[in-house]
Amino acid sequence: MRAWILLAAGLLAVTPAVRAESCNLVDVVEQGQCFRYAIEMKLTGEMRFHKESGVVTARLNASASHAYPERVLAVSGNLIQKAARIYETATLMVERGSDKSLTTLRPERKLIVAQRPKDQTMAYSPHGALYRNELELVSGHFDTLTLSSLLPGKELKVGETWKIPNLVAQSLCGFEGMTENKLEGKLLKVNGDLATISVSGTAAGVESGAMVQVKIDAAGTYNAKIRRLTRLTWKQTAERDQGPVSPASTLEVNVTVDRKPIPRPAELGDAELVSIPEGLTPPGPMTNLEYRDPKNRYSLIHTRDWHLTAVTPDHTVLRLLDRGDYIAQVTVTPWTTAKPGEHLSPEQFKNAMRSTSGWQPERELQSGEIPTTEGKYIYRLSEQGLLDGVSVLQNFFLVAAPTGEQVVLTFTLSPKLADKLGARDLSMAASIEVPAK
Repeated sequence: MRAWILLAAGLLAVTPAVRAESCNLVDVVEQGQCFRYAIEMKLTGEMRFHKESGVVTARLNASASHAYPERVLAVSGNLIQKAARIYETATLMVERGSDKSLTTLRPERKLIVAQRPKDQTMAYSPHGALYRNELELVSGHFDTLTLSSLLPGKELKVGETWKIPNLVAQSLCGFEGMTENKLEGKLLKVNGDLATISVSGTAAGVESGAMVQVKIDAAGTYNAKIRRLTRLTWKQTAERDQGPVSPASTLEVNVTVDRKPIPRPAELGDAELVSIPEGLTPPGPMTNLEYRDPKNRYSLIHTRDWHLTAVTPDHTVLRLLDRGDYIAQVTVTPWTTAKPGEHLSPEQFKNAMRSTSGWQPERELQSGEIPTTEGKYIYRLSEQGLLDGVSVLQNFFLVAAPTGEQVVLTFTLSPKLADKLGARDLSMAASIEVPAK
């Protein structure tokens, strides 16, 4: 027996120790590099609307497909700060209860710039204003700018973990602000040149003024030969409180991202990108959004802090948020068409506005015609009073075309928030085209 023990001991002494599997999880991105992304998304869930009769629920289902080559334009550390994309595919199908809608990207807006001013991802087209649903289509999908920063940037053994940085977690979870981050990455296994990682945990934050709590269960494939994270499956379950522009909801989102390095495509060459402004702060007008009335009775341009909340045959409602705080609401109403060259007189306009249901004006603050060089007629009436018993400030605008078409805009807000509204009401009124071109 002792001989066998000594023999075994000897064998152990001369046999090399088995080395623990490890992988250097590094994905360095440099300016000028190009990648191709394919993203598929499936969403299921429930929306909850609070009404006088109680809580009403509606099912929500959505699917999206995106495919684009991307050229890196600016990098800070290992985080992509700016990139140009050509969307070859961009579609979103949504079912809300019995309603269905399909959103696609206009061909003339397929060049999109994605960048990160002040740690917030922004997307815009240098070729013109996007519609709100187009903006959501190209900015609401998985944030590939932060994909390489998901890795720890160092060698790990199988089973070792790392904390996902706050900025990366905030971007990938879709938060405007983060309140909690308990996301953790882990190296699961190594098989030749391929390593499998996981990302799991919980996080919480704010999006469009609503609190959101999420649980993440994700897995990724890292190719050590090319030193790239090439595939990621991302499962996110979310509980969302009611916000000023969205209902409460429970959602489950499943995303698959495929990524590979590619040579620079011709459509992302220097000459093709000459319209993209320098730096990380694009000119304000380039980030504005366009709204077009479904019946083409008017169109308008507005900043991104105005959110569309309701569209009916008679009116459209947008709400203004400032860092998640509700500031004001505007109701846009097509008015009865006058004879060519005519419009409501100031007295007719005042009488019509003062007879609005629930409105009791107490004092007139301002009134008068707004000068314009575009052939339009704009008249403004500003009054303070009671709306259904609540003290509010209302700014009314009449916009009329030389052909007789008329539109009325009614801005409603608390008097103490007038400074935060500033001149954004006048800017929107001045942007209206009646009828839409």
